[in-house]
Amino acid sequence: MKRKLYYGWWIVVGAFITLFVCAGIGFSTFPVFLKYLEADMKWDRTSLSIASAIAALAAGFATPVIGGIIERFGLRTVMLPGAVMLSSAYVLLSRIHSLGQLYFLNLAVGLGLAATTILPSQTLVSRWFERRRGRAMGIVTTASALGSVLWIPITSAMIESYGWRHAYLMLGLLMAAVSLPIIFLIIRNNPESMGIQVDDYLESLQAPGAARGNATGYTLKEATRTGTFWLVVSATFFVVFASSGFGLHIIPFLSDMGLPHTRAAGVWAAVHGVSIAARFLFGYLSERRQKRYFAAAANVSRVIALFSLLLFALHVLPLAIAAGLLILVYASGMGCNAVTNPLLISESFGVKNFAKIMGLLGIPYTIGMALGMYAGGKLFDVRHDYILAFSVFAGAFFLAGIAIFFAKPCLLLQGEPARAGQLPQTAADSEAV
Repeated sequence: MKRKLYYGWWIVVGAFITLFVCAGIGFSTFPVFLKYLEADMKWDRTSLSIASAIAALAAGFATPVIGGIIERFGLRTVMLPGAVMLSSAYVLLSRIHSLGQLYFLNLAVGLGLAATTILPSQTLVSRWFERRRGRAMGIVTTASALGSVLWIPITSAMIESYGWRHAYLMLGLLMAAVSLPIIFLIIRNNPESMGIQVDDYLESLQAPGAARGNATGYTLKEATRTGTFWLVVSATFFVVFASSGFGLHIIPFLSDMGLPHTRAAGVWAAVHGVSIAARFLFGYLSERRQKRYFAAAANVSRVIALFSLLLFALHVLPLAIAAGLLILVYASGMGCNAVTNPLLISESFGVKNFAKIMGLLGIPYTIGMALGMYAGGKLFDVRHDYILAFSVFAGAFFLAGIAIFFAKPCLLLQGEPARAGQLPQTAADSEAV
């Protein structure tokens, strides 16, 4: 008898397409718009960086609330209105005439991205997969990178051909046309809602929802009592501070250093392209080793790449070598972080309160993202170059690597937390390598 394809893979397809369009456009295209807005609207880079910071703050502080709503009401309840808000904001960005309008609509962009992209997708994969969770997460997280590879040059071409206003309009309509049907028709909350088991092939449960009641892991309160959680909080802040600030300003940096704007955008698109292969690779490898080791090495690789760009800015290193290290080394670390960071949470604390834990981590994520974007613009306006900004970002990546290296996975090493006065069973001597 031929078995039907496990529905979890359809969930992967739906999450992939949603991330490809919404995250690929929403997270990656503003750096392409930045210099055009600067030239047309006469806004400085600090003011434009504040717009991205507002989106980041909105996304991050909304994430804990969104995590709670997901746990209580399900994913589609969050994702559908989020997609409407995100696409509508992009359409309205085509009509802005003041910084106040830019800031308000970036607030809506941040809320829409939080409700539609990263947290919902990570929650879907964690709920629908156990044995193949690493591979499924690797596939899903490649979507935003693949979207960046395509949408960065496409957006640049749109702006060159039609202007930045029409580009915003077309991107907003596209997000609505693709994401809304996908979310409505494909996305489902968990396997139990369809009467099947995780990683299984349409095997009926005796009692729907039984498996969910046996979900293993720490509660949010238990997780916050561990040292690992606070190391992850620190690592999250530093890595997002550095990656968001660097990601917002890398295209302007390359353009300021003499590359044509379209070529600078192409280099950054190539970084996202290489990161796709890294996500598949580290998604597979992470099923066999502790995720913290991969995440720590990924941050070190990003330090190396930023150091090479600093040498290029100081005219010590040629562009070809600096760009090569950016495309290969930085991209590898970027892809590795993207897939191993959410897996580290499920490895450390289980899936019982995954959405709530990831939601709480949205706070340091948000603060780091907003500060990183603002710092990049502010330090540029003060010095009129990116040397100090990129040095600060390199230091933040290094601190993130140290913190995540020492974040031992509680669930893997100790099992579930003690309850009712029982002491946890320790297994420090049997730590997996």
